[in-house]
Amino acid sequence: MSKQHTAQAPVDPIVLGKMGSSYGIRGWLRVFSSTEDAESIFDYQPWLIQKAGQWQVVELEGWRHHNQDIIIKLKGVDDRDAANLLTNCEIIVDSSQLPELEEGDY
Repeated sequence: MSKQHTAQAPVDPIVLGKMGSSYGIRGWLRVFSSTEDAESIFDYQPWLIQKAGQWQVVELEGWRHHNQDIIIKLKGVDDRDAANLLTNCEIIVDSSQLPELEEGDY
C-alpha cells in the first residue's frame, strides 16, 4: 500500500462512509456511503482513514457500480490481502471540504 500517506488528524472530522469487504483478487473494496446520494461520496477528496492510531490519506483510483453495491479501487491496494486490511475503515474528510449549508439546513 505504497500510495497511502501519513496525514495530520482532521480538525473537524466527518464520516462519509465505510469500506466493506474486498471484491475480487485485484484489491477492489465495497464501499458504504453515508451521503444523501451514494455517489456524492466521490465529490469529497482526499479521503482519510485511521489505522492503528495513525491517520492516512488514501487516493481513489476508480469506482463503479456492481449490482447493488459500489466498489472502489484505491491506489497502492493491488490484491485481496491489502484490501482486507482496510475492511471496516471509516472514510473521513475534514468538514472544511463540505459545502456551506444554507440557513436552516443541518
